[in-house]
Amino acid sequence: MSPHAAQIPAMGAAPNSSLVMVSDGKAVDPLDDTVCIVDDDPFVCDSLSALLEAHGFTVATYTAGAALLADERRRHFGCLIVDQHMPGMDGLGILAALRREAIAVPSILVTGRLDPSIADRAERLGAIGVLEKPFPVARLIELVRAGLDDAG
Repeated sequence: MSPHAAQIPAMGAAPNSSLVMVSDGKAVDPLDDTVCIVDDDPFVCDSLSALLEAHGFTVATYTAGAALLADERRRHFGCLIVDQHMPGMDGLGILAALRREAIAVPSILVTGRLDPSIADRAERLGAIGVLEKPFPVARLIELVRAGLDDAG
């Protein structure tokens, strides 16, 4: 788990500007290394969160796109994993909303049924990868690391 994990406020808490830390003379936003998961299935959120934490990542989860978009911290996450098929706003809708706000977070779209149009739209919206469920854990970890490297 990241050394910054304990300093991330609980979901729904107001952002705290005191979270910025100094490391080697450089300001560091503690969310820059946080992987954000958006999936309407709490079991999937919990499973992915446990998997990523076991690989040393700090994780934040949301069960709806609207909840992510309402949280000011959305501007500071290091990587986003978003499910395509959710009630309300789908994964592509979330990516489009972030793009409209000029929020460029490396994103991975996951879907239960991949079709070329979804992959094409995700790529045009800046996704660094599209994974079809069930996906290889190693590929997810590879994409998350690449995303965090891009964000850092």
